[in-house]
Amino acid sequence: MQPPRLIFSDLITEAFSRVTGNVRALFDIALVPTVISVGLSLAGRLVSGERMEPLEAMAIKVFDFVPTAMFAVAWYRLVLLGPQSVSSTPGFGWTVRERGYLGQLLLIAAIPIILHALFWMLMPWPMEMPGSGQVPPDVERAMPVGFAFTVTAIIALRLSFGLVAPSVDLAWTPRLSWRYGKGNGPTILFALLLLMVIGVIVKALTTAILLTIALGLFGAPLSIGPWLLITLVAETVAYMSIAPLVTVQALIFRALTGWAPGGPLRQPPP
Repeated sequence: MQPPRLIFSDLITEAFSRVTGNVRALFDIALVPTVISVGLSLAGRLVSGERMEPLEAMAIKVFDFVPTAMFAVAWYRLVLLGPQSVSSTPGFGWTVRERGYLGQLLLIAAIPIILHALFWMLMPWPMEMPGSGQVPPDVERAMPVGFAFTVTAIIALRLSFGLVAPSVDLAWTPRLSWRYGKGNGPTILFALLLLMVIGVIVKALTTAILLTIALGLFGAPLSIGPWLLITLVAETVAYMSIAPLVTVQALIFRALTGWAPGGPLRQPPP
């Protein structure tokens, strides 16, 4: 049986249409996860100071998977089942669905996470612009690890539409994601990569603009008050900007598996 053909433009268009049509629900769903993410950033600042090293920032990001799971599961259900399926504000409970999402995420992301950590253990910090001489030995050792991280991160992104399964109470494995995605790999990858890059750029630009304004008003270093306000706005924007990515994951999952409430999944390609 031939897998259905995904159309890149249709995925992107429908994703943004779903997000713009559910802005109020998006703010409601993102509220508590945003507060938790801000709390994690605040804890990192209190422990490490104003400038965290890469491994410290990475540790905060790993803990941030928890509020991300809360947001993603609720948003998947809204996309696939409608607003009535989101019974309570995410963040006030932790169910088997969020645990399932986190388990699936760790299955596909554990190797990239380990490689990313190893990369920053090998890479000298703070980084300096290379001169005309030889590449430092530490950088030479880190480069193959950085390449391996990039490859495994791309594979994880290709499999990531399977993160939707726990939100609709389905057992899942990364192997099923690979099989269901056959014939649509480039479309899946480019759609998710585009939206991920857009989200990163939007958050980075928002943070840079707010930081420039705050430094002009209050000077450096920023006290905890202005910093907290910037972080709150940046995290809010971050959840708003990843909503299209999460939406596309749900749309891909439904299109490739034939999922419908109460119905069987279509057989995956061999």
